[in-house]
Amino acid sequence: MTATGVVRDPPEGTTDPRTPADVAEVLLGDAGPRPWWRQWRALRRVARARTAVMFAYRNTMLLLLGVTVVQIFVLKRVWSALYTARPDVLAVPLHDLVVYLTLANLIVWSFPTHTVTRHLRERIREGSVVFDLVRPVGFVPQLVAQLVGALGGAVAIIVVALPVVAVAGSLAPPADAAAGALFPVSLLCAYCIAGLLAVLLGMIAFWTLETDGLTMLYVLVSSFLSGALVPVSVFPGGLRTLVQWLPFQATTYVPASIYVGGIEGADALRAVGVQLGWVVLLGVGAALVWRRAVRRVVVQGG
Repeated sequence: MTATGVVRDPPEGTTDPRTPADVAEVLLGDAGPRPWWRQWRALRRVARARTAVMFAYRNTMLLLLGVTVVQIFVLKRVWSALYTARPDVLAVPLHDLVVYLTLANLIVWSFPTHTVTRHLRERIREGSVVFDLVRPVGFVPQLVAQLVGALGGAVAIIVVALPVVAVAGSLAPPADAAAGALFPVSLLCAYCIAGLLAVLLGMIAFWTLETDGLTMLYVLVSSFLSGALVPVSVFPGGLRTLVQWLPFQATTYVPASIYVGGIEGADALRAVGVQLGWVVLLGVGAALVWRRAVRRVVVQGG
C-alpha cells in the first residue's frame, strides 16, 4: 500500500523526473480523488463560485452580449435587404431566418469557450494545476463544474436581456410541439460538444502555455462553420459536405434549425443522434489527451 502525505525532494543537483500526477498519487495514496458522483456538494460550490464571478463582472458580460445583439441587428438588416431585393434568395421565410439567426448567435455567445481556455491557461502557467490535481475533488470534475457555472451565469444574463434581443432580432415559440420537446435535448448535446471542444482547445496549453491566439482563431472559424452567420443548409455543396463532417454545425445549426422547424421528423432525430455521437467521440478524445497532458506541466516562476 502506498504511503500518503510524504513527498521527498530529489538530491541536490539532479532533475526531478516526477510529474504533478505522480506527486498527486503519492499525496493521495490509494484513496485518490473520490468518484465524481460522491462530490456533488463540492462541485455545486465550484459551479456557484463560477456563476458568482459571472455576475461580479456583469457589466463586462452585458457589454459582450451587447456586441452580439448588435451583430444580430446587423444580420437582420442585411438579410432583410437581400430579401427585399430578391424575395426568393432563400427557400426559408425571412421571419424564420431572423429567428434562427437570433437564437444561433445567443447560443454561440453563451458557450464558455473563453472561460475554459483562460482558466486552463492560467492554472497551467502559474503551476496552480498541481494543487488542483492533489485535491480530493478531481480536476476534470472541477472543470465540468466551471463549465456548468459559466453556462448558468450566461443563460441568466441572456434572460435579462431578452427584451432588447427581441427588438434587435426576432423571437418566436418553437415551430411545433415536437420541436419544443426535441430542442432542449439538442441544445444540451450542443453545450456538451462545445464544452468538450473548449476543453480540448484549453489542454493545448499543457504544451504551448499560451492559447489566446488559437482561441481567437477558433472562435472566428467556429462561428462561421457552426451556422451562426449563415445557415449551413445554404452553404455551397462542397463546403456544406465538409461542414457536415465537422462538429461545429452540431453546436449551433442543429438546435437552432430544430427550433424553427428547419430540421424535423426523422431528420431531427438523426441529427440529435449525430450530436450524441460527437459527444462520445470528443469525450473519448478529451480523456486520451488529458492522460498525456497531465504529465507535461511546466511551472513558471517560483
